[in-house]
This record gives sequence, structure tokens and C-alpha cells, in this order.
Amino acid sequence: MHRRPQPAPGSEPGVLVSEPGATPPAVQVIAYAPLEFTETPVTDLQLLRQMRGKWHVVWVNVDGVAHAPTLAAIGEIFGLHRLALEDLGDVQQRSKVEAYDDHLFVIARMARLAPELDLEQIGVFLGDGFVITFQERPGDVLEPLRQRIRTGRGRIRQSGPDYLAYAVVDAVVDHYFPVAEAYADRLDDLEDEIVGRPTRETMTRLHGIKRELMALRRAVWPMRDALNALVREPGPLVQRETLVYYRDTADHAFQVLDLVETYRDIAGSLTDLYLSTVSNRMNEIMKVLTIFAAIFIPLGFITGVYGMNVDHPNRAWWWNLPFVLGLMGACALVLLMWFGRLGWLRKDD
Repeated sequence: MHRRPQPAPGSEPGVLVSEPGATPPAVQVIAYAPLEFTETPVTDLQLLRQMRGKWHVVWVNVDGVAHAPTLAAIGEIFGLHRLALEDLGDVQQRSKVEAYDDHLFVIARMARLAPELDLEQIGVFLGDGFVITFQERPGDVLEPLRQRIRTGRGRIRQSGPDYLAYAVVDAVVDHYFPVAEAYADRLDDLEDEIVGRPTRETMTRLHGIKRELMALRRAVWPMRDALNALVREPGPLVQRETLVYYRDTADHAFQVLDLVETYRDIAGSLTDLYLSTVSNRMNEIMKVLTIFAAIFIPLGFITGVYGMNVDHPNRAWWWNLPFVLGLMGACALVLLMWFGRLGWLRKDD
């Protein structure tokens, strides 16, 4: 697993470390008021200082957390805590909510299928008049939210930054639902394959799904707890009328976790079904081989007795060979009839 460089042990708290070869990330700003809107890429970070306070809400999105000077500059402009900026550099953080003097810091994880599970950390800062989102790389699940701001649909342009922060977190949580539904479809296909004709590749794919569901659970569980904590103690930055929306997002996180747990149980059941199906196929093969062996044992005994170099009256009979063949056929027929009465020849449904 790739790990970003960490400060040396014993370093001062809040030290920011760049990844080797890191370049300044792309910065995009969306600023709006009820009747106004602007969207522009930012190359000079001092532009953010000018926009802050000029607009009702300023949303700054940063696609990359590996360039420490950029994090430090944005942190200085908006007064972000150094410990929170340091957490951004470690992309293996658990989801959490931390309150500082004049801003709120949320870490969540975005889930996408491409086609394997891709979990990306997103950091959200909520402050007076601004929301800042830090992502690991370009591409996210927030485009529908940007489109709502551009078109002015809903109440987002009439609301404050606390509602925008809610909308960002809600978009991240809600995108878990199509991901979970995709795993449901994959499990249905695997179930049909296991019941039909399972292979080793079937078990490999099933193990892959179980591993990804476990990763999904590890991402959702702390996010549920973090949203619960935010609902219990929202702080002064979250307005009372917005708190109900955060509560709804926390409920969505509970639903996602229930779905993930359900699909994990289904994946475990499919493992048992696979082992049972393979065992039944092996039993069918062994039953067929046992029937053939049981038929040929007496036939081998008869041919062995009549093939011995011992003088006996039957060797002089002209019908010796037909008699032996008939005896062998009769033995085989009697055994098949007996196996049929026992139900051994009936194929299991």
C-alpha cells in the first residue's frame, strides 16, 4: 500500500510534508448569492482572499493534498487549523468530525466502482461564509451538486455555507447506495452461477466481493458515528433549520451500513452454497463410480473363477461361454434393479 511521507517522529504538531514530485493541485472556486453566481479556476490563491467576504458563500474545491505549500497557503487565507491540514495529508484517516474555534472539519470517504471499489478521502471545512473541500485527485461524485448551484434549483443558493457542507456530505453518503446496489447485482449473478455450474473463478470473484464489502463497511461505520456526533453537537456554525438535513444524512448512513451488512451475510451464505454445491457434485461422481464398481466386482469374480487353470466339468460344455456371459448379465441386471429400488440411480433434483 502506498503511504504518503509522514513528519519525523517528535516533530512539531501540524507539520505539513509534500509528497516527492508533487505539483500544485487544481483549485476551483464556486461563489454564489441568491441572485448571483460565479465559477472559475484559481491559479493565484490570493484571489481567494479577495472573494472571501464578498460573496454570500464561497466553495473552494482542491483536487490534491500532496502539495504542502498549497495546503498551507489556503489554510492561512481561511484560518484553518494546522492539525486539520496535517490530517489531510494522511489519506488513510477514519471518517470523523472535529470542531475548532471558528470552523468545522469533516473527513469522509467517497465510494465509486471503476469497476473495482475505489474509496477516496475527502476533507470538508465549514467556516463563516465558506466551504473548502480537499480531494485526493480529480473526479468526484459532486457534479450534481454543482449543477444545482449553477441552475439555482432547490434552496441551496438561498441557504448558508452550513447547508452547502450538508449537501457535500449528503452527496458522498448517497452515492453509496448505487455502489451497494451494484454489489447486489453481482451477488445475484454469482448465485445463479454457483447453483448452475461453479468454477474456481467463481470462488475467486466471490472472495473479491467479500473483501470489497469489508472495505466498504470500514468506510461507512466511522462515517455513521461521525455524523451522529455532528447531529448531537452541531456547534454554532450549523443553523437549527439545517440540522434536520444533517440528521437525514446520518439516517442514510445507517441505511447504507445495514445494506452492506446484509450483502456481507449474503456473500457468506454464497460461500456455504458454493461448498455445498461442489460437495454435492462430488457425491454424484462418487455415486456413479461406486455403482460401476459394485457391478463389476461380481463380474470380475465370475470371470476370475472361470478363468482359473483348474479342470472342471464345465470346460467340456460347448455352451460354457454363453453360460458365463449370461450369468454376468444376470448379475448386472439384478444389481441395477436393486440399486433402482434403493433410489441410487435417481438423479437428485
